[in-house]
Amino acid sequence: MKITELSKETGSIGGSALSAFCPACVPAVGSFFTAIGLGSLVNFKLLGYLTIIFLILGVVGLYLNSKNHKIKYFLIVGILASIGVYVGRYLTESLPIIYLSAIILIGNAIFDYRAVKKCKKCKV
Repeated sequence: MKITELSKETGSIGGSALSAFCPACVPAVGSFFTAIGLGSLVNFKLLGYLTIIFLILGVVGLYLNSKNHKIKYFLIVGILASIGVYVGRYLTESLPIIYLSAIILIGNAIFDYRAVKKCKKCKV
């Protein structure tokens, strides 16, 4: 399987699932870095960059899938929910906004994935 195919298949779900655990990122990333001996590098700024990278990964996956099934709705919802996760975590520090946005992201990714599978069945 090519890297682009893997990205189209799992990018949106993987990125959305990772952003859902954003409130748990402090202990998760902290324990990972501590386990590999780099515990002193973990700070709030690093976690912000990691969150942005994972959210961008999810949006890129949604974009690649939208090129297949030609439905832009999933991409727009994914972008708005990603902004919601970032705003909820780093600007307002609101857990309800984080969790609501993450649930929307994951649900959006699941429906997007189903649309890609349905589109591939139609082509065959």
